[in-house]
Amino acid sequence: MIIVCPHCRKKSRVDESKLPAQPVPVACPHCSLTIYISRRGVQAEQIVPPELPEPEATKTYTESMPWLERSSVFDIVAYYRTAKEFLLRPEAAFSKWEPDLRFNDALIFLIVFGSLGKILNEYWFYLLTGLMGSIEKSPYESVFTFLVSALFTPIGIVLGTFVYSAVTHFMLYIFRGVNRGWHSTFATIAWVSGSVSLLSVFPLIGALAASVWGFISTMIGLKVVHKTSSVKAFFALTLPGLIILVILLMIIFAILGTTLLLGLSQMMEILKQQGRFPI
Repeated sequence: MIIVCPHCRKKSRVDESKLPAQPVPVACPHCSLTIYISRRGVQAEQIVPPELPEPEATKTYTESMPWLERSSVFDIVAYYRTAKEFLLRPEAAFSKWEPDLRFNDALIFLIVFGSLGKILNEYWFYLLTGLMGSIEKSPYESVFTFLVSALFTPIGIVLGTFVYSAVTHFMLYIFRGVNRGWHSTFATIAWVSGSVSLLSVFPLIGALAASVWGFISTMIGLKVVHKTSSVKAFFALTLPGLIILVILLMIIFAILGTTLLLGLSQMMEILKQQGRFPI
């Protein structure tokens, strides 16, 4: 008698005369499945499919942005940990935190620490120029000017970032590098701007380092957030400045050219009146 295993479909030959009338359990010699055989044939147990291991879930980051767990808006520890990630590992930070979705938190981050960085820069400027005697004001006038400037710094920071992000987003749109809304561009610039203010504690060189480092981190952030290329992000950030520079140079050359022409015209008129001009 030929017995076919219902699981592995392997065939086995048995002596029918030795089989009992009632089914008895027997292990398949090929797959070890327990089946019941008798003279009437094969009866298998209910085959329970083996449990497959659950597919490995897509790797997600459970780490939360430190700034979102801040105790207050002046939580220096949360600021430092957040800024360190955006400056040292910007690509990983923008990938795991998706900070462009945190518009309100980005705005607070920018207002508090972006303003603090700007105020520190102005403080070093007033301190150094005061020590060098370059400011022709009394100490009280200098302090008053500094305080007024510090008071309006948050407004200027926010307005400047709004304009800068709008222009950058428009340039990204021209280069076909936009995959999210304007708020994502603003949040990206806001997080980086607030982070580089940490460098403002260093006089003079801090402002330069903040500009260079901030540009690189912003370019990487735009690349990740908008899922675009580094080239498009680079030109979106630099082209507006180049356009402004060209316009300023054109204005300067136009003024210099006009001044030169007016000067030559007056000189020719003077020479003509003195009779020294050959015409």
